[in-house]
Amino acid sequence: MKPLKILLIVIFVIGFFVFDLTKAEAQKLMFISDELHENADKFEVGMKGGVGILKYYFGSYKVTKTKTGWTKSKYNSKLFSPLETASSERKLSFEFVSDRGDTAWVNLNRNMNYEGINKEGITFFGGNASINFGGYQEVLENFDNLLGVIETNAEEPAWSFIVSEKYGSRVGEKPVFVGWLSNGDRMIDILPVFEYQNPGKKSMVDMMMGSEIWLKGFEFVENGRSLGAVQVGPMKKMFVVWLSKKNDPMTDFVIGSTFAALMPEYQIDMDSNF
Repeated sequence: MKPLKILLIVIFVIGFFVFDLTKAEAQKLMFISDELHENADKFEVGMKGGVGILKYYFGSYKVTKTKTGWTKSKYNSKLFSPLETASSERKLSFEFVSDRGDTAWVNLNRNMNYEGINKEGITFFGGNASINFGGYQEVLENFDNLLGVIETNAEEPAWSFIVSEKYGSRVGEKPVFVGWLSNGDRMIDILPVFEYQNPGKKSMVDMMMGSEIWLKGFEFVENGRSLGAVQVGPMKKMFVVWLSKKNDPMTDFVIGSTFAALMPEYQIDMDSNF
């Protein structure tokens, strides 16, 4: 087959893939509790460019300053062994403000430890293509932790949060999440959401990429009451925030700052499932 024809086929496939993803996901909202449906304000999220993290804004809240920290990574793979391991750690921070004068500085640390199998197999090269036999890849176990500290200008203790994710063949079909937000007196659960409100018919992208197991977002619950939720995609244009009308202003501000941390870290895009 001539190179030009191959290029045209590739362009067509990529174009169809992008169109199918946009068409299938454009109107989908993640599942939220009945309590939020009935008693929450919904906000579309806008964004501006930033250093290390985008400057998000929604409702009366926005990210005003961003700062990147250091990144460390390590990879290990022994000769003649299919087992490979990797680890990474990254730090960044941002300032989050409200129209009523609240200010918070959010410091983040994300660390990951990976263990997997990567068998290269045997590759035969032809004129226009290569064929691989015997190759095999498997994620055995991946630990991914996001930790944050939120310091506000209010006279109250700092808040801290953690979202810990574990997935791989040793874990099961779906990732396992543990998350909470606390200031020492209050404990708010951060719960993962894997479903849409109206899933509808599966698109080609759903079937090819297994998007039914994608993380759609998070809902925040305290003592059985839903405080809010954030949708993390797919793609940047689908960031959505819900805040309960029953919340006090400081609760909205603190969970809003946590939303701003979760959106870029767990964004769904075409390059990664989570």
